[in-house]
Order: sequence, then structure tokens, then C-alpha cells
Amino acid sequence: MGFFESFRVAVDMLRLHKLRAFLTMLGVIIGVASVMLIVEISDGFKKFLLGQIEELGTDTIIVFFDPGKMRGQGFGRIDKLTNDDIDYIQNRTTTIGLVSGILQGPADEIRHGDRTLKSPRVICTDQNQAQLSKVGIAKGRHLSENDLKYLANVCVIGDETAETLYGKDDPLGQTLTMKGMTLQVVGVMERIDIMGQTNGKDVWIPITTAQKKWIGGEMVSYITCKPKDGVAVNTAMDDVWEVLMRKSGGRPLYRVDSRESMLKVLGTIVQVIGVVLAGIAALSLLVGGIGIMNIMLVSVTERTREIGLRKAVGARRSAILAQFLVESALLSLVGGLIGMFFAFAIGQAVTVLTAISKTPPPNGISMPFNPVVGVVTALYSALIGVVFGIYPAARAARLSPIEALRTE
Repeated sequence: MGFFESFRVAVDMLRLHKLRAFLTMLGVIIGVASVMLIVEISDGFKKFLLGQIEELGTDTIIVFFDPGKMRGQGFGRIDKLTNDDIDYIQNRTTTIGLVSGILQGPADEIRHGDRTLKSPRVICTDQNQAQLSKVGIAKGRHLSENDLKYLANVCVIGDETAETLYGKDDPLGQTLTMKGMTLQVVGVMERIDIMGQTNGKDVWIPITTAQKKWIGGEMVSYITCKPKDGVAVNTAMDDVWEVLMRKSGGRPLYRVDSRESMLKVLGTIVQVIGVVLAGIAALSLLVGGIGIMNIMLVSVTERTREIGLRKAVGARRSAILAQFLVESALLSLVGGLIGMFFAFAIGQAVTVLTAISKTPPPNGISMPFNPVVGVVTALYSALIGVVFGIYPAARAARLSPIEALRTE
């Protein structure tokens, strides 16, 4: 009996025992669906992270003060950068187009009249930061070079800040007060939501105003840079690193990173976690394989006389062996295909529902179906069926035709 004949008989057996076959395949269905869903979630979350970081700009380079650490290692204290470092990077590098310093302002609350906003995020920066962070303007304008030059008491605020302090009134030209500082609102930023964080409660003020009139000193929390057009991020990072090493006399006082490198690290972490979880889920296929072995042993017992009859008319052991291996492989393969269908359906449902509900914002999470992983997983499930079907098939092939025919 050839392969196609064995396949036809295997299909007939599935049709004859539909419920038993489905219950047997259930372990494989769950295992394959779990593997595929984990891969879809991993790919979808990685794509989501990429989209979030791209909104801020993957070509942004970030400089931290991090003594004792080499580039890209660790997260040290951030408290020793100054305006001199900004000027040094701007004047000594050949690959950097924009440089901006950021100083985190100490504000517990801000007020306007009898209205108060708790825990705002006060960012002291310059006119380049909006372009570096890709933050648009909804009303008014961003900080300007003249604001920094003349130490202007102005600010640009987020939409949540505007709504809390001014309600339906136009915030432009209005004032707000924080401890030791009164500012006039010149702009309202477009809202950005990134991985659960938002700029809605932001208050941006000129860094020179903060340093000269409020906080004092020339300290900045960190520096952001952007390469010139056509310059690779890694090339610009090397340029900044070499310039800062010259400034520090060869001491590793700084850490230079980019959002692109951070994204790669996050993507790698997500991918590794996905592979590990998929591997663990794949172990559940072994449970499905045990179920297939069990039902194939039952099938051998039920069809003992059939096996004896086939051997009596000349069937070889190899033909009997192939027959039961094809049946077990088909059981497992069909279970794998059903599992793939469920994974695809669930992934599409999650994609649509998160897009409709905008959770997480703005467009939900896409869970793309990976056909390559699907084919590999289906073939793996078929292999599980073959492996766990070897013992029942070998047991059937070893049956003596005389004893098999005498079985009641």
C-alpha cells in the first residue's frame, strides 16, 4: 500500500471517529495556538515599541554624565553636565546639526488664580528641543532664540495643563505661577502619548531663564543631539564620544546613547522573551503527542484483526508501520492547522479591538500573523505526531498475523 493509499485510509479514520479525533488533537491545537499567539504578541509589541520610538525620532542622540561607565553601559547619576558641554559639542563636532540641553525643573504644583495642577513636569530647554523631540504646536508658538537670549518669563504648556488651569479660556497670554516664578503662556503643545507617558502636563520654559532667575548655576540634566542630514547615527555618536573624551582628558565621564540603540536593545529583549515563552509553550505539544500515542495504541488494539488480515494477504511490516505513522502524523498536522487558525483569528480580533478602543493609544497593537513561523510550527506538530506514533506503529507492525486473526 503506497503513501496516498495510507493517507486516504487515515482521512477515512478521522471521518469515522470525528469526536475522538478532535479530543485527541486538542492538546496539539492548544500547543500550536499558544506558540503562534506568543509569537504574534512578541512581534506586535516590538512593532508597537518601534512606532512609539519613531514618533520621538530614532536619530536622537542623548548624552548623560556617567562617570566610570563606558558608552552604552549602565545608568549612572545625571547631575554634572553644564552649558559648556552643550557649546563644546556644538562647536567641536562635525556631524551634529542640532544640540539641546534639558534641565528638569523642581515644581510640585503650578497655579493660575484658584486653579492648581499637581505634579507637572517642568522642562527647562531651548528652541531646538521641539524639533529634536518632534513635538508640534497646537496653539501659539514654541520657545524661540530670543526667549533664551533675553531670559524671557514665558512657557509652552501641554493640553492637560491648559485645560486644568484655564478651562475653556484661551491660554495664550495667560500667566501661571510656580514656586519662585511667574510665566506667560506663549504656546500649547500637541499631545504625544508614548508608552504610557504623555506631555499633557508638561511646562517648557527657557533654560537660561531657569538658570539665571530660578534654579541658579549652569547645570543641565542631559543633552540631546541630532546628526546632520545624511550622517548615520552611529557615526555621529562616535564623533560626540570622541569630542567628549578629549574634553575630559580621556576619562569616561559621559555616556552617549541613541534612541535607535535603545530601541534595538528593547527589541532584542522582547524577541528573546518571546522565543523563550514560545519554547515553553511548544513543550505543551509534547502533552498533545502523548495523547496521540495513547489513541493510536487504542486504534491498534481495535484494528488487530484488520492488521492480521492485511498481513495474511501479503502486507509487509513496513506498510503497516507507514499506515499508522501517516495516521498519527495526520492527526497532529490537522490539530496544528486548527491551532494556527485559532491563533490567526484571535490575533486579528485583538488587532481590531485595540485599534477601535485605541488601547494603547493611538492605534492599538497590531498582532501580525507570521506565515513562516506558522509553517514551521505546523511541521513541528506533524513531527510530534510521527515521533509519538512510532511506538504504536511498531507494535502494530510486529503483530503476528495468526495471533491477530484469532483475536476476538
